[in-house]
Amino acid sequence: MTSFAELLRGHRHAARLTLEQLAAASGVSARTLSDMERGRSTGPQHRTVTALADALALDGHARTRLGELAREGRLRDHGTRSNGLCELPRSVGDFTGRTAELAWTSRVAQAEASLITGPAGLGKTTLAVRAAHVLRPGFPDGVYFLDLHGMSARPVSAGDALARLLRAFRGADRSAPRDVAARASRYRSLLRERRVLVVLDNAGSEDQLRPLLTDGGPSRVLATSRRLLAGLDGLHRLRLGPLPPAEAVLLLTGILGGRGPSESGPAIAELARLCGGLPLALRIAGNRLVSRPGWTAADLVARLSGEERRLDQLRAGDLRIANAFGVSYEQLGEAGRRVFRRLSSVPGKDFDASVAAVVGDTSMEEAWRVLDELVDLGLLQEGPSGRYHFHDLVRLFARDRLRDESAAGPEP
Repeated sequence: MTSFAELLRGHRHAARLTLEQLAAASGVSARTLSDMERGRSTGPQHRTVTALADALALDGHARTRLGELAREGRLRDHGTRSNGLCELPRSVGDFTGRTAELAWTSRVAQAEASLITGPAGLGKTTLAVRAAHVLRPGFPDGVYFLDLHGMSARPVSAGDALARLLRAFRGADRSAPRDVAARASRYRSLLRERRVLVVLDNAGSEDQLRPLLTDGGPSRVLATSRRLLAGLDGLHRLRLGPLPPAEAVLLLTGILGGRGPSESGPAIAELARLCGGLPLALRIAGNRLVSRPGWTAADLVARLSGEERRLDQLRAGDLRIANAFGVSYEQLGEAGRRVFRRLSSVPGKDFDASVAAVVGDTSMEEAWRVLDELVDLGLLQEGPSGRYHFHDLVRLFARDRLRDESAAGPEP
């Protein structure tokens, strides 16, 4: 049976057009046309097929047949996407709140690239995955998910990320170029020919994310990062914050389910307050209660009331809120770690750069740089008039680091 590639090539030869001439006449790039004629792109979108048919002056049966073969190719491609590569994770069943943030994600389809940023534990990935499931019907050519491990010791390189996505798009990576720039070019070309949503979780730097962004066309990218990634231009941005008290209570109540009327009221509200509105902390607390039917919310509140043991109590299985903060802490240079630790002993709710310079035993210029680094990683929050403050749980983490590392010997 004649393939789409063979039919397109035959029509081009019959029209006595080169690839470059057909590209100029149709508005479809020569690279994309080459991919189609070599069978690398078997299911171009309807608008692309229409542009090619117009440029080739096709009508009647010839025009219809070209469209039918393209549609069959799209169906085969859809089947290939079920190979398990870059599959979107399931959305949590008890997702709660974030009404304004979900409204923001509803506009993702209008911007080429969108970025959710914020400190550890705020549920950036959960929100992005939830949004992707909601948006899925608007992306008939697929939704793909890739964790870039940007905060790990071995983040996924842009070249490896491109190879994985190309393999997910096409079902095989045999045709992926070795050169990163060529991979990026092919990736962007495919995105221009499809309507897909690519979710890139946990980006660590501008250099890692930049080659994975779109360059025109109907496809969209939704990324998350602990860092602000201020060097990237033209992004639709959302800075995520803690859940407000009412939504934090709702999330805890939803996790606890039908544990009974005792799991409501003041004890739940106090537990939500002690978790500081961080969805990860709330989920850990809820999971601890669910896994221990003999405990009440008041029992866990009693365990969390003492600041010196609160972080240690916020653990459930392999989930620990301190580990989430620790990943960000490990990204800091030695000066950043020193200032971060020492700022935890400063009295009051906030402080400025002059205080950071004193406790860090450094210059004002270095204090500004370190404070910027801490804000970028979400380990400090920036307020008005050049004031900075900790999230309550992050301050406890910094105090623990100060105590542990001081006990190990003089600070460097």
